[in-house]
Amino acid sequence: MQEAVLAATVQWPAEGVPNNPRGWLVTVASRRLIDRMRSDHARRERESAMATEVVPEDVPDTDDTLVLLFLCCHPTLTAASQTALTLRAVGGLTTAEIARAFLVPEATMAARISRAKQRIKAAGSSFSLPDGAEREERLRVVLHVLYLIFNEGYTASSGSELHRADLAHEAIRLARMVHAQLPEDGEVTGLLALMLLTHARREARTTAAGDLVPLDEQDRTTWDRGLIDEGTELVKASLAGPVLGPYQLQAAIAATHADAATARRPTGRRCTPFT
Repeated sequence: MQEAVLAATVQWPAEGVPNNPRGWLVTVASRRLIDRMRSDHARRERESAMATEVVPEDVPDTDDTLVLLFLCCHPTLTAASQTALTLRAVGGLTTAEIARAFLVPEATMAARISRAKQRIKAAGSSFSLPDGAEREERLRVVLHVLYLIFNEGYTASSGSELHRADLAHEAIRLARMVHAQLPEDGEVTGLLALMLLTHARREARTTAAGDLVPLDEQDRTTWDRGLIDEGTELVKASLAGPVLGPYQLQAAIAATHADAATARRPTGRRCTPFT
């Protein structure tokens, strides 16, 4: 109906008010609704077809995940569009799943993703890794997007649940892919370590009723020691480089908390109560 009213404000001053304004608005609104429903139905069919598509046996050995991540994190897009497009194109989530994560209608998210694709196309981007300084700049954006996805999964900004494990797992999966292709990058290693060390506390962060449990009150026996050990080794590797970035430093802090037997320092003073 909003689109019908918008059309009326454009057409009526030039063409005159119709004899039945109400009927005109209802007709236009109905047509727009039908167009939207057809578009959504076609998109769902395409997504379902892609999900069930059989992968051919002659797929090349090259992995284009990093290239696709760089493309989805194009600087012409907003952070929200970068995140949504990354989850759709790289993470494999459906538009409906992403819409639920952002608490917006599916049609709204579909339009957002479509506009993001159009902006990338209009910018003339090619499916290849950028070079030099541009690659370094875009890599920082890629890491920031993965950081945002993990944060939304670890501490949901809205909804009834404190965290969304599906988004946290997806961020970790994508971070592992980036790290596999750029193992020497300290910040890539630091971000993956930070995710693992933080995610290791997920079972202890909430009560059975879903209430938040502060760090100094958490049952540390429920922390995932496998993730902590892996994250700690990654922290050591990331700190070996000549330059330290924010993800490496955050990971080092997380490793310190994970290594402590209690939330108290030897002096009896408490550490900063991160949760």
